[in-house]
Amino acid sequence: MTEIRDPVHGYIRLDGLSSELADTPQMQRLRWIRQLGLASLVYPGANHTRFEHSLGAYHLADLLSRQLDLDEEESRTVCAAALLHDVGHGPLSHATEAALAPFIRKEHESIMDLLKRGELAEVLSHHGLRATDIQKAVNGSGLGQIVSGEIDVDRMDYLLRDAHYTGVAYGVIDRLRLLQKMTLHEGKLVVEAGGVSAATSMLISRLLMHPSVYYHHVCRISECMIAAAIRQAIEDGASPAAIRAMDDMELFTFLASAGGYAAEMAERIRSRRIFKRAVYVGLECLDPSLLRINEKILTSEIAHEAGVESDYILLDNPVLPDAQEGSFPVLVEGEVRPLREVSPLVSILERAHKATWRFGVYCREEDRENVAQAARRALNLKKNKLIYKYIDTF
Repeated sequence: MTEIRDPVHGYIRLDGLSSELADTPQMQRLRWIRQLGLASLVYPGANHTRFEHSLGAYHLADLLSRQLDLDEEESRTVCAAALLHDVGHGPLSHATEAALAPFIRKEHESIMDLLKRGELAEVLSHHGLRATDIQKAVNGSGLGQIVSGEIDVDRMDYLLRDAHYTGVAYGVIDRLRLLQKMTLHEGKLVVEAGGVSAATSMLISRLLMHPSVYYHHVCRISECMIAAAIRQAIEDGASPAAIRAMDDMELFTFLASAGGYAAEMAERIRSRRIFKRAVYVGLECLDPSLLRINEKILTSEIAHEAGVESDYILLDNPVLPDAQEGSFPVLVEGEVRPLREVSPLVSILERAHKATWRFGVYCREEDRENVAQAARRALNLKKNKLIYKYIDTF
């Protein structure tokens, strides 16, 4: 048994299987991938890594497996899946996924290729575990709900960890109470009535962390910039798979060596000379049809109107938040009901989460006024419905 001191959970105990998995090159690579991508541009302390988070998710999975009294094989599969669930992440975590998705068409949760070869395959085989079972658990199948579900150990850990390292207090949740009140009912992971407050507080934490950290405008802008740099590098002949396999430092080194636009974007991020918001609006300001418009066409229209090269105008049209936060099952007096029916706050939270969504048009500071005017016309935004000048947060 190996013990690792963790600033969030205290001591994390690794047994032979988890220790051997953690020591593989594939897992050690996660030490060099930051959990929050480019969020350190806003929160300088946000330099924690996917490796730390993976250990934390494993620790919570281990605690919950004991609470649910899983048998040894079930527990080992779930805990291994929790430890390995992020092993397929590209550099800068989620920041590079949007740029790579059209070329790779495989999300970071698809880790079968990594599990079936090399050191990971050897460790799993040595301990009698099958790669297919690990992949199913990572996908949330069966007991994999513990790893990937609406209230899972992945989310519990990243909320706590991200709040700790950013200094944002919203991510504090009563994880021990929540774990204590989770159980299996007819094969499905549920929260008992006594855990409703803890489950609700977790959803509140996630709602508040989104605009403050995950969707902070500086994070969104820098992610759009790094995605634009990667797309340009791929158009110039770079291998998407090779970029996916890089860590953070390797990515910036590669982009610097690529020269041209890709190098410029990377250097702007490194020196924090990021683009500014020309337009930044919620759903209530936009015609719904604009959410489905071809982004290249819209960018070209704005660029032409503003007299700016289209490469220096970036559109940010994030995926709309889903409305499933409150569907997690709660066991009340023998009856399973959605959390939103048990906790009046949850249905409000679902609506509030959607209100944090923003559509952005970003550009260089010197082009901001021209681009703002052109974008407002292209998007048919009325001036009295939109505040489009901001004091940028350092």
